[in-house]
Amino acid sequence: MLVWQNNLNTPELIEQVIGSGLFSFDDEPTFSWQGCEHCSDGLGATVYDLQGYRSLTDTELYEFQVCGDCIHRLYYGTEDNYNENENHTLR
Repeated sequence: MLVWQNNLNTPELIEQVIGSGLFSFDDEPTFSWQGCEHCSDGLGATVYDLQGYRSLTDTELYEFQVCGDCIHRLYYGTEDNYNENENHTLR
């Protein structure tokens, strides 16, 4: 592992794994008292077990428990992102 990679926190790793598109998650969520590892609001939450890689050359498999809202937002973006892209296309 490179030195700069050691400085990444869990939410940043989750963003990189989901951003790479090289991930999968269980079909059925489970309840976890620890909650989502990305939004970590300190409350229990329904989460999915997510596994993935940060890139095609990455050999380390990362595993997290992430809520459905975070998976959807990180993979598809937000409605604001969509509207910004649409506005640029119309010009």
